[in-house]
Amino acid sequence: MLDKVRIVARSQTTVLLRGESGTGKELFAQALHEMSPRKHAPFVKLNCAALSESVLESELFGHEKGAFTGAHALRKGRFELADGGTLFLDEIGEISPMFQAKLLRVIQEGEFERVGGAKTIKTDVRLIAATNRNLEEAVARGEFRADLYYRISVVPLFLPPLRDRPSDIPKLAREFLHRYNDENGTRLSMTDEALQVLTGCYFPGNVRELENCVRRTATLAHGPALTGRDFACRNDGCLSAMLWKAPMREAAPAGFQPLPIAPQQASRPVAAAPSGETAGDRPAGCPAPGHCPATAADGKTEKERLVEAMETAGWVQAKAARLMGLTPRQMGYALRKHDIPIKKF
Repeated sequence: MLDKVRIVARSQTTVLLRGESGTGKELFAQALHEMSPRKHAPFVKLNCAALSESVLESELFGHEKGAFTGAHALRKGRFELADGGTLFLDEIGEISPMFQAKLLRVIQEGEFERVGGAKTIKTDVRLIAATNRNLEEAVARGEFRADLYYRISVVPLFLPPLRDRPSDIPKLAREFLHRYNDENGTRLSMTDEALQVLTGCYFPGNVRELENCVRRTATLAHGPALTGRDFACRNDGCLSAMLWKAPMREAAPAGFQPLPIAPQQASRPVAAAPSGETAGDRPAGCPAPGHCPATAADGKTEKERLVEAMETAGWVQAKAARLMGLTPRQMGYALRKHDIPIKKF
């Protein structure tokens, strides 16, 4: 991803950053600006989802004195302030259809009028947009203009969720702890056990949730180093798990009741794996590849047991693996095999 950013930054092309909430889209937008020929010009950002349509128009295009009640002086908009530089529009998928048409004209023509004004203003900005919505589905439903979609999605960059780049977790965790120490005058460290706990978590809130987790654990730490026992997920107090239990239960079919999952008996005989394959490669509950029973003794299929385990664990994959007596690798294999969707932001 960073290699792509370095390449794309050299051009003036419009970029659309895609990815789940908390993956760092704003940081990538700033990196695109700082590695571009426009790095000495302004980098202006605006969260489109935080403003109503009327306020958004004034923020982007500016307004003339007396244009509306409270407009006591002329105000330049973000397009004007970013002239010669980069404008970052976060959550662009949340703007209304009416405002989409106004935004399209500015992107196409490079000109606009302030609210309450008649003078056409030219602007030269490099636009970077971001969204966590599925814009293709929004276009198909008529919620997002297709012509605007093609204008902003010239170079789409897909930021992977944190669970797909687990090697980043230790580096990020140490960085967040370092910032915490600087802010609070502490000298906390992090043990290998603590890093192992973090690496096994699902983090539906991605980097933002990881930072929250590190700061919370550091605040409540009992000793000079964070250990595995300090984390909320080891004490059945994971806030993320509690947050996502309710939405998943609402989406469950009628009559579905999550049940405790009994761990597999360690004494159960396991057939030897064929040459070149390890037990960690097998899906959950399979004595050997290709010999998975359709239903267990309790009448539930393997997929149903996996869903129940994930529900009981609050969709924390590492915790669900422990409930079923599996390794995280086996759990991940089983979820992919049965195409079980994980609740995401």
